[in-house]
Amino acid sequence: MLRSLTAGIVLAFAGSRANVARTILSCAGIVVGVGALIMVVTASDFGQRFATAYSEANAGRPATLQVSVFGQITDRAAFEEDLVRAGGQDVSVYHTPSGAPKIRSGGSVVPDVQFLGVDPSLGDIRRMNMAEGRWLTEADTGSLAPVMVVNQPLADALGDLTQVQVGTDQWLDVRVVGVLESSALDLGWYSVYLLRSPASEDLLFGSSSDTGGEEGDPFAMPGSQTTYQVRIDPQDPAAQDPWGEIFTGRLASASWRWGIEDPESISAYRADYAEEVDRIIDYMSWGLMGIAVITLATGLLGVLNVGLVTVRERRRELATYRALGASRSTLFVAVVMEAVVVSLVAGVIALAGCWAAVVAGGMVLERFVPLPDGVPLNIPASGVLVGLGSAALVGLLAGIIPATRALRASVVAGLRE
Repeated sequence: MLRSLTAGIVLAFAGSRANVARTILSCAGIVVGVGALIMVVTASDFGQRFATAYSEANAGRPATLQVSVFGQITDRAAFEEDLVRAGGQDVSVYHTPSGAPKIRSGGSVVPDVQFLGVDPSLGDIRRMNMAEGRWLTEADTGSLAPVMVVNQPLADALGDLTQVQVGTDQWLDVRVVGVLESSALDLGWYSVYLLRSPASEDLLFGSSSDTGGEEGDPFAMPGSQTTYQVRIDPQDPAAQDPWGEIFTGRLASASWRWGIEDPESISAYRADYAEEVDRIIDYMSWGLMGIAVITLATGLLGVLNVGLVTVRERRRELATYRALGASRSTLFVAVVMEAVVVSLVAGVIALAGCWAAVVAGGMVLERFVPLPDGVPLNIPASGVLVGLGSAALVGLLAGIIPATRALRASVVAGLRE
């Protein structure tokens, strides 16, 4: 059997080389169909990776909730403890100062800067792509000067990051420990992530405050809003609740500990959206995959038609092989493998064309839209396997009927031609 298989493959390659024009014509439909399949898989893979990176950088990693409380929180420490008890694995304050501080370097003030008070754990909740330096750490909370991370556009506008000052009524020296990488995820504005610490309390909250909710605590002011980002276990039932009712219920049961009487004052919702985008991309990919499969089926018919014509034209050659002692299985394998060889050649051509298109497309895309780290535009291994695998399958299916017809032909009649 192995000898018949080997002999059949050798005859298949010989037949393909002897009929180059016919082989090229057979390739055309397969090239288009396989190329379409590879591009669909590539686009789907890139779209899912980009959507995940975008969601993780802007809204949080999977199962990130944004929790807001409207009203007078009298004990912020107790509130944060209850966020953990409710299922929070990583918890970070997410506070925008009511009166945005100004920022300058060398006496030049940069306008329209967005300040956001955060904890070091935000780096575990969201993806932070650093261009320089590092993200905030727990050790930074002991700094005597406010500590911050700025995004790349703001770093370029400030220039010298060692001379940065912030303030409202008076200017304070600050430490800039990192710069977030400039990418399409920046959305074009100036951003400052200011570490919540004793040194930055006045900048964030307007007056010194402690965790006990004294008169100066902004979380105890009428009409104030407390906002946190909380990452929970993706397997937690609360993660499957986009409106956050389960998580809100857990918090409401202990809201008396931090001074909230009305459960309606607590709001939580699922902030990350990578799963929803992935679902949309999957639907689109299946639709495009269907179109590609139809195109590939058209190519299959072309290879089948050429195979039938080839068998009819090669009856004398095939009869001669039979007369010289070639077995039926050898001839069957030879005819089928010839179709497979043609299809694989077409698959390789399609793969090469797709690779060139993806490389060119990636260069153009990066010129206009910088891609986030870890999200290059390339053909995934699954695209290569789908492309070459479908090409081989098409060749196998297209070769069975011509091979069966070749075996039914009379050896004597073939030799008389």
